[in-house]
Amino acid sequence: MSDYSKWAERPMMVTALLLDPKNPRIPELGSEPSQREIVEKLVEHDNVYELTRDIADLGFFPTEVLIGIREDGKDIIVEGNRRLAALKLLISPDLAPESVAKKFRALSERVARSAMAKVRVSFAPSREAAAPLIVNRHTGLGVQRWKPAQQAKYLRTLITPESSLEDLAKQLGMSKTDLINNLKTDTMYQIACSLDLSPQVTEVVRSPRDFNASVLERLVQSTDAMDFLGVEFDDRGNLRGKIDEQEFRKAYGRMVTDIASGEEDTRSLNKSDDIKKYLRKFGSDAPNKKRKGRFTSDSLLGRAAAPTEHESSTEPTGRGGTRRDSTTLIPSGIKCRLDSPRINDVFRELRKLKVRDFPNSVGVLLRIFAEMVLYNYLEKTKKIDPLLEKARTKDNKGKEWSPSFRQMLNLLLSDNDIPIPPLARKGLNKMASDDDHPLSLDKLDQFVHNHYVAPTEGELRKLWALLQPLLAPLLQEPHIPSGVKTTK
Repeated sequence: MSDYSKWAERPMMVTALLLDPKNPRIPELGSEPSQREIVEKLVEHDNVYELTRDIADLGFFPTEVLIGIREDGKDIIVEGNRRLAALKLLISPDLAPESVAKKFRALSERVARSAMAKVRVSFAPSREAAAPLIVNRHTGLGVQRWKPAQQAKYLRTLITPESSLEDLAKQLGMSKTDLINNLKTDTMYQIACSLDLSPQVTEVVRSPRDFNASVLERLVQSTDAMDFLGVEFDDRGNLRGKIDEQEFRKAYGRMVTDIASGEEDTRSLNKSDDIKKYLRKFGSDAPNKKRKGRFTSDSLLGRAAAPTEHESSTEPTGRGGTRRDSTTLIPSGIKCRLDSPRINDVFRELRKLKVRDFPNSVGVLLRIFAEMVLYNYLEKTKKIDPLLEKARTKDNKGKEWSPSFRQMLNLLLSDNDIPIPPLARKGLNKMASDDDHPLSLDKLDQFVHNHYVAPTEGELRKLWALLQPLLAPLLQEPHIPSGVKTTK
């Protein structure tokens, strides 16, 4: 947890402070926006006039502290851009777009500009240090909420080659799965903004307020949709294409256009079957999978050349080199320190299997491993006893009865003793309760029981990312309260 008391706070001249060019509220402009452009976009889309009017009427409350950083020799406000814009407009109303400048001049004449000249700023050591506070404010109710594309864009700004996604997710109070899903959404949104579409569609797409990125999120998280486009993601949310680039652009352009025009929304693409039905309607816009090719999100966005057919997939280490993607499912940093020899054996076998070569074995073993770990914890802590007692006394179950994986998962998710981040807990609740979810518990069960359902490497990695925040703490021997007899 960040110690905010150590952040330096001091009064600053409003005119010396800069609005953040990386502010996720700002639409994609193709280059870094100027201060005037940022003001213009905030006025146009984010109710800055109403906020300026409130400040003119009531004053700038002394409890309002902006969050800033010192970056490249400049004082940049990373939290409180709407408030800073309002103050700047009261001091210099000519910053406002010409169409509304008269309204801001009228507000400016009602206040003593000297009263608006300075504002308290708390300076964070870095953008990363400010991130938990910013995410909390903009995903809660106190501040105007970000749109999905804005949230995804902001989270992308926190990623560096050296970033550990596990550590960053923990710092932000979200699951690694949710973080990666946001990175995927940002990748696909950036690509959408770069497509050669009609001027009307492009205008909608490049405005994160007007473009319905919630629909894009559903398609991005759909294995069917991404397989249809001939693409996959690496473990940092970057895109890799396996078909001809133009075939991808054709099909993805159709998707983006359908979203921008309102042809498709979250109601029409509510379930996986809806998405499959939608994809069948593409006709000549469907990609020709026979035309092979290679591309990445970087090459699509002009940040790097497309890889050749002979180049292997790599990712940066942040130290000037590259490393290959992990071939196994469980990261090397995850350790199993349970006393159970059987669980340790299964863990070691699962750690050795290459996901791409043995997806069926990995899928079945993951399902078995997860259930064994959950039962081990509940049995040793005796938290399983009420469930067993109810089954035997009220449901007439015999002594041989044992709870299902779903029952144990629901019991664990109601246990506040296990430190699961809130968004991870939300994702796991969705896994347990919604069988139509792409990462449902039912899907995991079918890898074992249904000979028509086979896991893919991508699905298995997503499932592990979802399960890891729950399983990792349970791979250590649990604390047994005094007076509780163990089963050892």
